[in-house]
Amino acid sequence: MTVLLRDTFKAWIDRAPGAPPKLVMIGDVRVPTNGCQARLTKRSPQGINPKILILDVNTQQPGDEAPEEITTIPLRYEESPPQDEYGQVMIATGKGEIVVNIGRPH
Repeated sequence: MTVLLRDTFKAWIDRAPGAPPKLVMIGDVRVPTNGCQARLTKRSPQGINPKILILDVNTQQPGDEAPEEITTIPLRYEESPPQDEYGQVMIATGKGEIVVNIGRPH
């Protein structure tokens, strides 16, 4: 089962000079098997609130018999330029979801 590590998720708009604005979303998930792959994908269609970007965590199990070993995988999603004036990002797995406010860059 994929577990969202709530405290690791952050989102911000990168407004670096000389480049278009870019939405950046980072966070970690914990998976039960070594060799698992995970990535964030934009949900289609999005929800009814255009100010909330919805991202799904897609995990892929390794093809062979990988040892069961809890592994943390860093995730990153970028959208440049952002398609809307998002205020929040919702990250969803089949088992749960979290909502992150879009803040200021680090």
